[in-house]
Amino acid sequence: MLTKDSTDSIYILNAGSAQTEHDRLNSQHHLFNNIMQNDLLPPHIASSLSNSPTPPKILEIATGTGVWLSEIAKTLSPDAELVGLDFDTSKFPALSSLAPNITLRQGNMFEPFPSDLLGKFDVVNIRLIIFALKEGYGPNLVKNLMTLLKPGGYIVWAETGPLFTSVQPPSFAWYKFQDLNWRFAKKVGRDLNIPIGMIRYLKDAGCVECDDKAYPGNSQLYTDNGKDWVERMNAHASTFTVQSIRGIVSLGGVEGMTTEEEANELIALLRKELPGRQISHLFVRAWGRKPTAVE
Repeated sequence: MLTKDSTDSIYILNAGSAQTEHDRLNSQHHLFNNIMQNDLLPPHIASSLSNSPTPPKILEIATGTGVWLSEIAKTLSPDAELVGLDFDTSKFPALSSLAPNITLRQGNMFEPFPSDLLGKFDVVNIRLIIFALKEGYGPNLVKNLMTLLKPGGYIVWAETGPLFTSVQPPSFAWYKFQDLNWRFAKKVGRDLNIPIGMIRYLKDAGCVECDDKAYPGNSQLYTDNGKDWVERMNAHASTFTVQSIRGIVSLGGVEGMTTEEEANELIALLRKELPGRQISHLFVRAWGRKPTAVE
């Protein structure tokens, strides 16, 4: 079962200003959407929504700025119902900037959801909670998300992370950053099985028709995005690493990374080494369907 311990924050990306994180999340969405071939949902799930005889209902967990909901709204009929939940509402955009069929609400994915949301949705989308999930809570989190779904509805879960990222030519600074992330993750009990373990969690929670797909980020070098891909990835990495390092220090750090001076030293090394290098995330998207009553 989910407990109070599962809700204790281990999130490291709130150390900067709200606007900085807002901008990073929006930029990150477009990068990772490119990596996933601009498919906001797995094609067979998107197709099932398009062919549904009733208006689609989609909920996003950890919605952040709501950018994914805004993009998926453009692909659906205006009568689709789109809801975004996030524990931290500080990144929510102005209501006037959202499509009329999008609603953003405060919500905690580790706690029971409000009754008006239960059993209602065709799809629950969840992305990039890798820095918020503790080891051992994956299957119970999925079970909690399943309470939001209609019978036959889908959970779609997409993740990447610094431990599944490569840099060419190899970078000593990036190795130090990965080592820092790993040691902090071990200290706070973060789940290091993500993204590879997501499909196991879906199956253990009782989902059926589970599958996943891996998307290597460097494949974008051979598409129309290739011209400025290295530059875009470097810009994202620069903001992400600074937010991560300062966040780790703000939460107590680990040996060798507890002070502002130590943080600034690693940030300076990353800014010196990373420009011009190819940074490649491995992105994994997994999905599973809630069984119907007859299954």
